[in-house]
Amino acid sequence: MKREWQVHHAVAEYPDGQRRWDYAYQFLLRWMMEETEEQSSQEDENENCPLCTSIDQPPNAKPKH
Repeated sequence: MKREWQVHHAVAEYPDGQRRWDYAYQFLLRWMMEETEEQSSQEDENENCPLCTSIDQPPNAKPKH
């Protein structure tokens, strides 16, 4: 026997919803700023690195010895 399901949804307003949204938004902004700073510092550390960005060089490329 097949059942027929009905889905009901409603929007519920919470008194502290705006505060919770603001907190979550601020948290995400801080997290993204930390990620950006961390990535930037890693790029600065690797800026003068002698390693190549790729190990697959074209067949006619001369080795850098």
